[in-house]
Amino acid sequence: MLTVDPELVVVGGGMSGAGELLAAPLRAELAEICLFPLRVEASTLGAESVALGAVRLALDHVEDELFGVRA
Repeated sequence: MLTVDPELVVVGGGMSGAGELLAAPLRAELAEICLFPLRVEASTLGAESVALGAVRLALDHVEDELFGVRA
């Protein structure tokens, strides 16, 4: 976290269902090691968010290769 220095950490995929059960201790641990405070939130996209992102990335690649444009 010190290298990237984000303002927001989003917990996604299957872990997002844990909500505050995971976010609260993660927030506390990060507060100990990060230079600046940051927000920790669970993704609102659900457990499939990682797969959906991978599909979108693959479709972008296909569009680039076939049509030379990106949506």
